[in-house]
Amino acid sequence: MIEPEKRCQEELTALKKEFEEFVYIVSHDIKTPMRAIVNIATWIEDDLGPDVNKDILDNFNLLKNRVGRLENMMNALLELSRVNRTKMELFEVSIPKLVNDCIEMLGDTINVEFHLTYNLLDKKCITLGKKLEKVIYSLLHNAIQFHDKVQKNVFVEVIENETDYEFVISDDGPGIPEEVKDKIFSIFYTANSKDVVDSTGAGLAICDKIIKMVGGKIQYAPGLNCGSIFKFNWPKTITVNN
Repeated sequence: MIEPEKRCQEELTALKKEFEEFVYIVSHDIKTPMRAIVNIATWIEDDLGPDVNKDILDNFNLLKNRVGRLENMMNALLELSRVNRTKMELFEVSIPKLVNDCIEMLGDTINVEFHLTYNLLDKKCITLGKKLEKVIYSLLHNAIQFHDKVQKNVFVEVIENETDYEFVISDDGPGIPEEVKDKIFSIFYTANSKDVVDSTGAGLAICDKIIKMVGGKIQYAPGLNCGSIFKFNWPKTITVNN
């Protein structure tokens, strides 16, 4: 007779495998018909000619936008499911350089002022560089994307402790409403309507899963004068199980 704990573990493993297979089907097999919908809509637009009613064109654009949003959500779901299996290489990184690289990846930041503070004994460490880059980039991207002012301020502070690094990424934007703050790490949840801010709502969920995977924790707190504060710790020692 199989022990209850062993049976539960086997069932959990089977469910995880079934979930991964489902995600693979959703993220790959459904992409082809979705892209076909966009192509067909474009062909119909071309067939209608230049004198087509503007409302019809607007509806076609809305259709293609929604299909694109769905494809982005499926890509995010696939990335979430593969957090524990992809980009798991340990290599040496310079933390200040990694932050600067993430800022450069953001693109146009002409109206954004970054305030960077480091309290490090050693700028370099050996870690899951791509995973840490993903977390920092996502939090910086969110700080800018959901900001409500023309001139934006984003603050990054990194403190080295005995066993980990503490990252604090904050902004002077609108913050997150108190009534929804417990939902922000849920997949596909956004505090703003997706029609207002075009976002999959997966970034924080992916960050949360990555940080938990390495043995850290991420927390949100409102700023003193509005704005958002995201604080997470990143262990110095990370074990990768192959």
